[in-house]
Amino acid sequence: MYKTIFYFALILSICSCQDYGNLDKKGGLARNLAEVSGLALFENDTLIYTATDHGNPNHIYGLDGSGNIQREIVISNAPNEDWEDLTTDPKGTLYISDTGNNENEREDQFIYIIQNFASLAASRDTLQAKRITFKLSDQKDYPPDLNNLNFDIEALLYKEENLYMFTRNRSRHFDGITKVYKLPARPGNYQAQLIDQYFVCDDLNICAITGVTMSPKGDRIALLTSDKVIMLSQFEGENFFSGKIETYDLDYTSPKEGIAFKNDSTLYIVDERRAQTGGNLYEYSLNKKTRFN
Repeated sequence: MYKTIFYFALILSICSCQDYGNLDKKGGLARNLAEVSGLALFENDTLIYTATDHGNPNHIYGLDGSGNIQREIVISNAPNEDWEDLTTDPKGTLYISDTGNNENEREDQFIYIIQNFASLAASRDTLQAKRITFKLSDQKDYPPDLNNLNFDIEALLYKEENLYMFTRNRSRHFDGITKVYKLPARPGNYQAQLIDQYFVCDDLNICAITGVTMSPKGDRIALLTSDKVIMLSQFEGENFFSGKIETYDLDYTSPKEGIAFKNDSTLYIVDERRAQTGGNLYEYSLNKKTRFN
């Protein structure tokens, strides 16, 4: 019995002393959020909204600042094929990116639109969505060649009546490129237009884009990978990579899947649970001196 207690205490000690690098852990996520994917905030709302990806319920979860579930909203007409990111607009709309495509074989991908989510979520447990259906303008084969697996989308951004999607590159010979596609932010059936691409770095394990968010002032965009935040600023229009690009080292590698600005100087980040690691809500201060460039 005493040996069991000793080992249990040792495990707790190891977990409590885990090094999260430059991240400030705010709390662990519930077990049903092990495959967390995406974060979104609304102005004047105290909750942080998230979802889970492939094979999980079609639910949006409202978290407090410690990662505890405070609200759970069912999106009744929006099956969770593979929800990968969330974004919002100034009118209180929530957009759900059902664009997970690990094998690059989906011919139709979806974005669900819940208008007035910010006001309705406080009093309703079930909401309905409108839908965008789209194909990617440069994808011809389903699936494509293994050297061209760059059609998986895990990052969604709203800006000025349009949605922008950044790919998670899964090509066999990883070249570090994320592609950017554009869609109108309204229901319909579209072809998403390829408008840009950017070389992140050449290591598959740490250079794939898994989330994106825009600052409250709309002047910065933060891209997420497993160990860094890439901050874009001073860009013109939708030429996101035309301005200043800074890389912030998180100094902790994990399957990070969601990012959102808490305020102009702080980010929320979540990662998936893998064995005894991850499954947490973190804050990251942009004031830390952790830039690569």
